[in-house]
Amino acid sequence: MAYGGYGYLDFKYSPTDDDFIVLFWATGSVPIEKIAEAIAAESSVGSWTKLATMNENVWTHYRARVFWIGKVGKNSGFIKVAYPIEHFDTKNIMQFQASVLGNIFGLKELEELYVFDISFPKGYQRQFGGPLHGIEGIRKLVGTEKTRRPHVGTIVKPKVGLTPKEWAHVAYEAYSGGLDLVKDDENLVDQKFCGWEERLHEVVKAIDTASGETGQKHLYSCNITDRYSRMVKRLDYLNSLKLQKHIIVMLDAYVIGMAALQDILDITKRYGFATHGHRAGFAAANRGSYGVNFQIYEKFYRLLGIDQMHIGTGVGKMEGSPLVIKRLHDIAEQQKLAEKFYFGSLEMEFAPHIKPMLSIASGGIDAGKIDALVALHGLNTNIQAGAGVHGHPGGTLKGAISMRQAIDAGMLGISSPKYAKTHSELAQALKVWGYSDPNEIKKALEYEQKNAKRLTAQAMKKGRNGMETGGE
Repeated sequence: MAYGGYGYLDFKYSPTDDDFIVLFWATGSVPIEKIAEAIAAESSVGSWTKLATMNENVWTHYRARVFWIGKVGKNSGFIKVAYPIEHFDTKNIMQFQASVLGNIFGLKELEELYVFDISFPKGYQRQFGGPLHGIEGIRKLVGTEKTRRPHVGTIVKPKVGLTPKEWAHVAYEAYSGGLDLVKDDENLVDQKFCGWEERLHEVVKAIDTASGETGQKHLYSCNITDRYSRMVKRLDYLNSLKLQKHIIVMLDAYVIGMAALQDILDITKRYGFATHGHRAGFAAANRGSYGVNFQIYEKFYRLLGIDQMHIGTGVGKMEGSPLVIKRLHDIAEQQKLAEKFYFGSLEMEFAPHIKPMLSIASGGIDAGKIDALVALHGLNTNIQAGAGVHGHPGGTLKGAISMRQAIDAGMLGISSPKYAKTHSELAQALKVWGYSDPNEIKKALEYEQKNAKRLTAQAMKKGRNGMETGGE
């Protein structure tokens, strides 16, 4: 079988250490082998018909190779494609996206196309610097190098509408309650009712005051997301004030786009700022019959150098089963990842110089979910609660205290319900929102370990619908 006069199926091919491996799920109006060849052709050297300009050098060195098809039906299945490193530009993720995540989505033969994962070769990774601070650098900023406790923060609510002074007062109460970090929400930047520069100065004053009272180091994740020139001006301003110990630069990474993000991260590194990546908007291209799984973007963000990144919670309001979110946590933290096909997740090893990112668990969180979150994410995580702090019956201060009480209890090996018997703020939170049992998380993780082969077989039988999903 051939597409455009050329055959891209090569089931005897063994990918080299310099190949990119891409895992697709596809269904269509023609046999899956034909679909696979169309994807390989359109994303590498081919077209819809034979080319008079094709030569042996191009065909040998630059074509994509379909080396495995997991057939589910006549016209559906999983596809693994190997791409040679020579096909791609240097330090140019956009060219990579245009190749592998581009025109293929418009092929008329397709009824579904979902790109599950990409394994990036170390030779490609070496051109990127990775996080400047990473987990250990963020811990140094917060002062948890020795305690190793999870970080805990909040998002000021309501999302928009507060004045700079009102916003900073909410932040002050959160800091006073023991929280490490307060952040802008993804849709708050420089609106008239809460200008960016005025809010910045008010929050820095709140940090100085609170730190003097709590003895803690407090941080502000300051959203600079905008068009490129304005983001640069804001970074220059932050640097002129020497706020590296107070400010983590927040970026709505997905909506900014790879081109601007890459340059902005270069500047934050030059100035020494840590960065906070929000993934607002990712689900638009990650749900439905056509899409790109978030784990691909997460890998890009780690290579480019975001220091801490939203990945979902596994127990909050956002989509994402606990097992899938655990995999996203591992992509942020681990250097070596084994293949977990039932997630659509490939084997990959990060280059030694690529530091781990700190994962952020945020969305529908309150003190009653802390134990479950730690069971899933471990201690290397930043747990953020918005309404779970500000919706507390006692207000922001008491809500912040309840979060820290839950964290402190866990570090003592005490469950939140038991600790709540002598800590009223935590007790109030549990009364309002209940308690997420960490044993349920532990059971899910144990189930995965014992049933990996079964889960893989189920995926191969039922296709994408039979996979352990949830990060879509």
